[in-house]
Amino acid sequence: MRRFQGWALYRRIGRRIFSRVKIREATEADKPAVQAWFNPQGPSYHPTHLNPLVTEWVAYRGRRLAGFIQLVRHPPEHFPYIGHWLFSLAVKPLHQGFGLGEKLSLVVIDRALAEGAPRLDLLVNEDNDRAIRLYLKLGFEMHTIPELEPQLELERESTGRRRVVMRKQLAKLK
Repeated sequence: MRRFQGWALYRRIGRRIFSRVKIREATEADKPAVQAWFNPQGPSYHPTHLNPLVTEWVAYRGRRLAGFIQLVRHPPEHFPYIGHWLFSLAVKPLHQGFGLGEKLSLVVIDRALAEGAPRLDLLVNEDNDRAIRLYLKLGFEMHTIPELEPQLELERESTGRRRVVMRKQLAKLK
């Protein structure tokens, strides 16, 4: 399926078919569908709706969950994770290649802008070329947070994959 998703005609047709996807802030009623998607073996999903630092959005096509994303606001005591972070962008395979990841990301970017955030950060696996291309298209750039590097290197050692930081400047630097 990924091969077809790379074809322009497939994406063009799919964007028309999937244009009726609705994105909205997640509610308590969305939690079971998100839980079943991310943790099909059991209930380990922690409701973040009680956390004022996290806002979640869901994308539905009809009654089917198609995508999910979070905006996490880290206060200074969460160092080195400080500020606004785009987290957990996920689009179900059937819905990939039609711009849904871009739409979900734009919702987070718009909210961060509305809140006056000077920048928006994210972490992505360095081998996730599709996601990196999307984030570059949206104006994110590779970035280094020196204090986070030891943790990211430990992750590489334990999982075999490394995440990298990307940043989008939202406010003009003074």
